[in-house]
Amino acid sequence: MRPAPVDRNSVIAFRLRAQHLHHRLPGTSLHRAVLCGLPDGAPRSALLSLHARAAGVHADTWADSAFTQVWGPRGAVYLVPVADVAVFTLGLLPRDERKQRAAQEAADAVRAAVGRRQVRKRDVLAAVGDRVDRLILACATGRIRIRWDGRDTLVSAATPPRTDPERARVELLRRFLGALGPSTAEGFAAWTGLSVTDARATVAALSAELTEVTVAHGTRLVLRADHDRLVGAREVAGVRLLPPGDPFLLGADRELLVPAAAHRRAVWPAGTVQPGALLADGELLGTWRRRGHRVEISPWAEVDERVRTAAEREAAGFPLDLARDVTVSWARV
Repeated sequence: MRPAPVDRNSVIAFRLRAQHLHHRLPGTSLHRAVLCGLPDGAPRSALLSLHARAAGVHADTWADSAFTQVWGPRGAVYLVPVADVAVFTLGLLPRDERKQRAAQEAADAVRAAVGRRQVRKRDVLAAVGDRVDRLILACATGRIRIRWDGRDTLVSAATPPRTDPERARVELLRRFLGALGPSTAEGFAAWTGLSVTDARATVAALSAELTEVTVAHGTRLVLRADHDRLVGAREVAGVRLLPPGDPFLLGADRELLVPAAAHRRAVWPAGTVQPGALLADGELLGTWRRRGHRVEISPWAEVDERVRTAAEREAAGFPLDLARDVTVSWARV
């Protein structure tokens, strides 16, 4: 049986709905907006990603006891539900025994250095030979946590999850495909920062729950449970200002999200700080940047008054602790 063909619009609509970007979740369901984890970085990206997906988000929501922070996929700071720590730590533990030993040894060294305290990252690095990669690898054991407040990163010891790493790896793949599917083992490797060999092993472990579809003449994988939702996904309306590193922007298929090469370079510039992205009715239409209370939106073409008004409302609602109200300017097209 041939894989079902799926067009670009269906893929985008599926991802937007899966990531709750078609309408905001109620404030009582914040955990559902964080099921795939939210990368955090300046300017409090996780908070703005949460705001794009749920109502009732405040400047201190990231510090809620239901959430914690870890070094997650690709070593980025991630905001994740406390209940899902195993998924975003053990799920990233390499299968290679040598690397596993290195991870445990690094975690031993970090825990010895911090004791029962929260210690600045820069003061912990000496314990792992001043190698940030070893510090991040230690997090994959589930035995340490971090707290990034926008200025400094604090490292502390934690009780490791009582979860089989293989179970965590498979669940991480489910989360990835549920939010950024359909994709491939290579796409999962790119998202996690793990080797393609590891990614393929995880895909094989979950194979009974997967099915194939054809997108842009290529075969990709999706969860069987999501197949019908993907094939039948309808276009999504609404405007959001997605922050740099937002989960929606992290798929391996940038050409699908942004067909024009010049626009891709604007959203994902090489060697410089990434901007946020203007999302309107399922399409990325431009970028935005913030300096203090000032937000400048740079569309790639003229946008109508409805989009302008909605985008300015989005910026005005940013849950940031600013001394002044947000002001929005539009770059000339």
